[in-house]
Amino acid sequence: MSTKKKIAVVTPVFPPYRGGIGTVAYHYARLLASRGQEVTVYAPDYGHGDPEPVPGARVTLLKPAVRYGNAAWISNLGTKLAFFDTVILMYPFFGSMRQVYLGRKKGKYRLVLVYNMDVVGSGLKGLIFAYATKYFLPKILRASDVVHASSEDYAQHSKLSTFWKKGSGCEVLPLGVDVQRFSPGSVPDSLYEILRIPRDKKIVLFVGGLDPAHYFKGVHHLITSARHLDSMSTHVVIAGRGSLIEHYQKQSSDEQVADRITFTGGVTDDQLVSLYRAASVTVLPSVDQSESFGIVLVESMACGTPVVTSDLPGVRAVYEHDVSGICVPVGDVEKLAEAIQRITTNESLRQAMSEAARTRALEKYDWEKIGDALLTKM
Repeated sequence: MSTKKKIAVVTPVFPPYRGGIGTVAYHYARLLASRGQEVTVYAPDYGHGDPEPVPGARVTLLKPAVRYGNAAWISNLGTKLAFFDTVILMYPFFGSMRQVYLGRKKGKYRLVLVYNMDVVGSGLKGLIFAYATKYFLPKILRASDVVHASSEDYAQHSKLSTFWKKGSGCEVLPLGVDVQRFSPGSVPDSLYEILRIPRDKKIVLFVGGLDPAHYFKGVHHLITSARHLDSMSTHVVIAGRGSLIEHYQKQSSDEQVADRITFTGGVTDDQLVSLYRAASVTVLPSVDQSESFGIVLVESMACGTPVVTSDLPGVRAVYEHDVSGICVPVGDVEKLAEAIQRITTNESLRQAMSEAARTRALEKYDWEKIGDALLTKM
């Protein structure tokens, strides 16, 4: 595609806030800008500081008139979008999706909807989610020119399934990874000094947000599983920041596994790569379909580190069970521990899975290949 288009990426969150939706928005903007498109990202200004710059693109934070968590109503968003050829909406974005929908209904732009996840909740939040899913989701899906899902598995087992029909604007476009940056390599001694654990320990790694918005990551299950792991040979490392970190630290103490777990807090990009390289296995024990893919999985696999995850649609499709990772029942702490032990105690198996993981990342999750496919949908 040689024609230069004006493209807006509309997202509820954006780096430096850590989370899958913001990361996808960043890379969509980066990939399209590097392919000659005029790209602007619009995200709410939550007062967290400057957004991470995107090479070749503009990132504009707009003050929300109303906000609740990661939901925000931006009163002037519709006016901003009227001047674009294509709008990419990161779904869900409560508070601002309707303005995108109304602009598309008026025929002002082409709409590409990226279906990141089902919305799951309880209480009042659950009622709001249920209402939006039943009454608004069908409308915005029908108004969209293209709908992207990260896997066929998730599309067929999520709230998207009723509307999913490949070939009618519904397309699978997996999330990706920079396979040059995230790659196998050596681990500096300084990492082990920071972690305060010996180099011969088998690291069981979790990477993710530790805030209420990421309740579904299942960190509490990983902490409990540490009781079933060999404390002499393995050590759990939980990398991420958020307001729940003290809650998880207390759980670790209450369950008498605090000496087996290190909480790193936030890590730099270089430290993250080193953590993947140092780990024997990366674990994603998510609890519900708010988890649809798991970018940390492809980052880990690209570094040659096998994965263990919950048996959830989309997540289980990222890797091949018993080849590049292991799938366990949701919430089954003992099965989770068994899978971790299986990898950490069998070096030949771990090495075979490592090679398979790296190969799969190169074949399916290279952002540059994904960027070429993305451009054709604009």
